[in-house]
Amino acid sequence: MYDYIVVGLGVAGFSFIQQLEENRQNFVVFDNNSQQSTRIAGGMFNPVILKRFTPAWQAAEMLPYALLQFQKAELKYGKKYIHYIDIYRKLTGVEEQNNWTVASDKPVMRDFMREISHEKIDGIEAPYGFGVLRGTGIVNMSELLNDVHQELSAQNKLIKENFDYNQLHIHEEYIEYKNIKARKIVFAEGFGLKNNPFFNHLPLMGTKGEMLMIETDAKIPHIVKSNVFIAPNVAQKGQYYVGATYHWEDKTNIPTPEARKHLEEKLQQLLYKPYKVVLQKAGIRPTVIDRRPLTGTHKKYKNVGILNGMGTRGVILAPTSAKKLFQHMEFEMPLPKEMNINRFD
Repeated sequence: MYDYIVVGLGVAGFSFIQQLEENRQNFVVFDNNSQQSTRIAGGMFNPVILKRFTPAWQAAEMLPYALLQFQKAELKYGKKYIHYIDIYRKLTGVEEQNNWTVASDKPVMRDFMREISHEKIDGIEAPYGFGVLRGTGIVNMSELLNDVHQELSAQNKLIKENFDYNQLHIHEEYIEYKNIKARKIVFAEGFGLKNNPFFNHLPLMGTKGEMLMIETDAKIPHIVKSNVFIAPNVAQKGQYYVGATYHWEDKTNIPTPEARKHLEEKLQQLLYKPYKVVLQKAGIRPTVIDRRPLTGTHKKYKNVGILNGMGTRGVILAPTSAKKLFQHMEFEMPLPKEMNINRFD
C-alpha cells in the first residue's frame, strides 16, 4: 500500500513528490513524457510582468519558498540548477523610461526593479537603455527532471506508461490502479488534464509555446527582453533560448514553420549579429482562464487530488501550490480561494 500515486512529472509533479519525501510518504509516479511544457519553458523565474511593469500574482511572495525547494534539490543531487541572471528589459522610448522609474518605486516592485542601465550589450542596440531586474534567473528544469527520472527509476518508483483512467477504482479509504493500491492519488498532468474524466471540466485552456535555440558569437550575459526574449542556455556556452510564441488553437507539441518565422522576424529586430538556429521546440502551457493554479480534490472523491494550471510561471508557483495541496489532503487545511478549484463551481 503506497501513500500516494502521482500522475505526471513536470514541475508540478516534481514539487509534489518533494512534499511527499519531506513528509516521509511512500509513492509511485506515472509519467509518459507526453507533456513537455516544463522542459520547453526554460525554467525562468521572474515575478514582474514586463509588458506592464506590474507584479505577477503572488509571485514575489512565493519565490523565496520556490528557490528554497530547488536549493534542496541542488543539495540532494550535488548539482547546480539555479542560475541567477539579471533580466534587461529593452526600453522603447522616454515614456517607457518614465514608466519604469515610477513602477520601480512601488511596494514589491522596488525589491526587483533597479535603475535604468545604458550598458552596451554585444549585438543589441538600445538607445533608451534597459530596465534592470535583479533576483531573477533560470532553473535548469530539464537537467533536474532528468536526474529525478534517473533516481526514481533506480528506486522502482517510476512507471513510464500512459495512465488508464478506466482502471482506476476508488474506494472510501484507498484507491486501486491495476495491481497498485494507495491511500490517495494526485494528477499533475499539465495539458494532459483534458483527457482526465475526473477534472476535464475545469477551464484549462492550454497555450502552445514555441522556442528556438540559437548559436551566435554575440556575448549576451543577461536575459534580454524585447518583443522576444534572449536567454543564455546555462547548459551550453554560446547558445541562447529565443522565445516565445503564444497560440491558442493548435494543441500539438509539433514545431511549426510559422512560429520559427515569427520568432526570427522578432529576433532580427533585436539582435543585429549573425546567428544559427540549432533547435526548435514546442509544448502546451497549462494555462487557466484566470491565470491561477488549479489545486483541490474531487467533489465526490476526497482522496483524488489535482495540481495543475501553473501557466508561464510554474517554477515560482508550483512549490507553494504543492505544499498547500499536500496540507489540504493530509491535514484538511483550507486552500487559498484563488487557487482552489471550487472557485469554478
